Amino acid sequence: MRTFTTLVIVFVLLAEPSAAAQKEMAPVDQVRALRSMAGGIPLGSRVTLQVREGRRMTATLMQVTDDAIVVQRVSRVPEAPVTVRFDELARLQREDKGGFTVGKAMGIGLAAGAGAILTLFAIMFSLSD
Repeated sequence: MRTFTTLVIVFVLLAEPSAAAQKEMAPVDQVRALRSMAGGIPLGSRVTLQVREGRRMTATLMQVTDDAIVVQRVSRVPEAPVTVRFDELARLQREDKGGFTVGKAMGIGLAAGAGAILTLFAIMFSLSD
């Protein structure tokens, strides 16, 4: 048993660390992956994107072409749509806000319970006359 444990420890320590590391994608593959991902996002969705320069923005996806996306920034003051090429894009992520949360479920349950109790009180009050 001790020999087996020693062999396992030696193997783990001597294993090549790059075998478990993620490999960097080629720029062409990154552009292809971003284009595929952008094509799957419905137009009109709110997206967060980051360009390779480091600038981030939250925008509405307006159009997806073969080499770029057209987005309109979400801001107080309306801005003109911006075209961002896929080779300039570092990250693209769809924002999912909303949905059915635990807080909403609790609020609906409390409101329904309070409505039921008030209805019973109203019925009891009307029968007591």
